Parts: sequence; structure tokens; C-alpha cells
Amino acid sequence: MDGASVLVLGIGNTLMRDDGVGVWAAAALSDAYDAPADVKIMDGGVAGLRLLGAIAQAEFLLIIDAVKGGGAPGSIYRLEPNALPQRRGPFFSAHEVGVAELLSALEFMGKLPKTRIIGVEPLETESVGLELTEPLRGALPGVVAAVVQELEGLGVVMRRRKDLALVGR
Repeated sequence: MDGASVLVLGIGNTLMRDDGVGVWAAAALSDAYDAPADVKIMDGGVAGLRLLGAIAQAEFLLIIDAVKGGGAPGSIYRLEPNALPQRRGPFFSAHEVGVAELLSALEFMGKLPKTRIIGVEPLETESVGLELTEPLRGALPGVVAAVVQELEGLGVVMRRRKDLALVGR
């Protein structure tokens, strides 16, 4: 992807255990790799619609998020946007908008970049906690490797920092 803009976006609520896996994975990626100038690694947290501007500027969007796909906790999924379930019901604030709704809004605006989702099967997303569960801590290096592999498929060269070991948080 010569001269392309790539956004790696970690999504989730780090106050709700495994729901924050996307944010933890984006941080681990930033800690372990140097990205080229045309790649931005971003903590999207629970920003919801506030992410529209940053996403609309990208040519390729790679989302990392917890995805309940029925696999064992820590299972890693590579998904297209149309594989995400549409959420139904009222929205009370911008941060309650899910990834599917965010992508739909971008598509409606004509600003949806080519998108891929790296999903991770969570164990616990309903209880308050500041750490990932053990299965997701163990899966974190594999999640980062899946993101790097996806980026390499785009022609992006991620440089691993030799002095920093990737350790699950």
C-alpha cells in the first residue's frame, strides 16, 4: 500500500475485563513494534461516533475488538465488516454505538475505508475489572501477531523492537 493511510484501532472498555482486549492489543502492538509513518495505532476505547473523523481519513481500517463468536476464550477471528451482528435498540450516548453501527455511519457518509476486524473471543465482559482474564492475557501475543500478519498482507513492514519482549498485560 504505497502512500496509503492505515488505521489500527483498538476498541473496548478496559474497565470491563476482556471487553478491553482491543485496547490492550493496540498498546501491546505499539510497545513491541515500530510502525511506518503511514500507519497509526490508536486506542479507540469507547469513543463511538467520535472516531468518525479519524476513520474517515484512513484508506484501510484494522479494528481489534472482543467478538463473541462461540469459540474458546482467546480464540482469534479474522472478520469482514458484514460478519458483525447489527445491534438493535436505542442509543443513549455516542460511546454506546457499536462497531457495526459506526461502520454503517461511515458507509452512509461515503467514507468507509476497506476494513478488517481481528476479533478475540472474551471470557468475561460483564464484570468490572481492570485486567484481562488469564486466557486473554495468554492470547495477547497471538492477537498482536494476527494484526502484524494482516498489516504485512497489505505490504506494511512492522519493525519489531529487539529489546522489548511482547508480554501479556
